Amino acid sequence: MLPALRMRGRTKAVQMQYDECYTLYFRRARMLGFVLQFKRQPPTLVHSALTALIDWWRPKTHSFHLTCGEMTVTLEDFGMITALPIEDHALTGRVERANWQERVIALIGDCPPMKGNRTSGVRLKWLLENRSVCPQDADQRTVEQYARAYLWYLLTEVIFLDCSGDCALWMYLDFLEDWDAGYRWGSAVLAYLYRSVR
Repeated sequence: MLPALRMRGRTKAVQMQYDECYTLYFRRARMLGFVLQFKRQPPTLVHSALTALIDWWRPKTHSFHLTCGEMTVTLEDFGMITALPIEDHALTGRVERANWQERVIALIGDCPPMKGNRTSGVRLKWLLENRSVCPQDADQRTVEQYARAYLWYLLTEVIFLDCSGDCALWMYLDFLEDWDAGYRWGSAVLAYLYRSVR
């Protein structure tokens, strides 16, 4: 139940077009199970039940204090629920702000011009309009860029939400550069969710 506290199940999440040619990359990143949960239709969430669960959450013990007793969600539980990897390399490091637009172009093939002082990422609307459907005759590099954009959108729209709710944060895109890096996405997401409900 804990993932639903922050994971958004909105119809918007299915607007990015899943292409079967992405499967190879998502399998290499060990995130295929997670992606397939949102490929066709996002889960239906009962918001009143989620609100009730949040009321029972105790941040000091990282558990729910229910009338039937105390309950906590372990990392293994979370890994089974989300199908996100929980072993190998930690999702840590220093996020470099310099040249982020060039990195976005290198990783997904394009980047909108920066407007105002927005330096945290790319608007989800732009991502949907410009990276939603992979061209039929795309070469391997282009397919990989569209696969990365799809996963970046999904991670941002479902788990790693910014406060505005309309931006794909580029700091998570950097971790999608190497499909074989073997990151513990499940651990990072669970920590992010725990922090969000505090």
